Amino acid sequence: MKRYFLSTLCFSFFVFTLVSAQSTTRDDSTAPFEGKIHFKKTSGALDMNYNYYVKADMVRLEELNEVNEVVGIQLINNAENQLTAVSPERKLYLEAPPRRSGAALTVKVVKTEKKKEILGLDCFEVIVINQEQDRKIVYWLTEGNYTFFKPMLKILNRKEKQAMYFLEIKGEENCWPVKSIEYVISTGKVLSKLVTLSIENEPQSASLFEIPEGYTKFEN
Repeated sequence: MKRYFLSTLCFSFFVFTLVSAQSTTRDDSTAPFEGKIHFKKTSGALDMNYNYYVKADMVRLEELNEVNEVVGIQLINNAENQLTAVSPERKLYLEAPPRRSGAALTVKVVKTEKKKEILGLDCFEVIVINQEQDRKIVYWLTEGNYTFFKPMLKILNRKEKQAMYFLEIKGEENCWPVKSIEYVISTGKVLSKLVTLSIENEPQSASLFEIPEGYTKFEN
């Protein structure tokens, strides 16, 4: 009887542990991305490196120089639709007003059947074509609850085609572009590349998304 009780207890504990592990896995898989993304942008002969730090609705975008020193910081609050530019060199910060959206684009979005692995991530190909501008951008996307990315792009409202064309891709709100290449359609020339170098899933300190102590607000 005692042996039967112990066997039942051990089996119940095993089932509880298995169910708990599966529940945790599901919770983790649906949680918004939190961590650091390091990527490189190539435009012509110019290379620039960037870091994204992400926590909930907050994003810290760092621009690095050729010796990996931080030369510019942008703090984005997706929930509040706020953008703050920070200058480490001058120890100043500027609360940027919302920018007007650009003109509507006429593009064709092609979701191909091509897939490949990049940085150990399963990626699929999406091509955005704009015949009027003689441009196309090939994106390799991975899915992973990167829901911060599109709202952040809308707040930054950059006029770079890499960002503008990505916003035209519908139904991939959880995706991150691990790699993207901009081409001139008529010549096949490569104009720019964005390549992810690393993605780290780890908790981020809230202090990363605050104005550093001792910085002064820039007033026009």
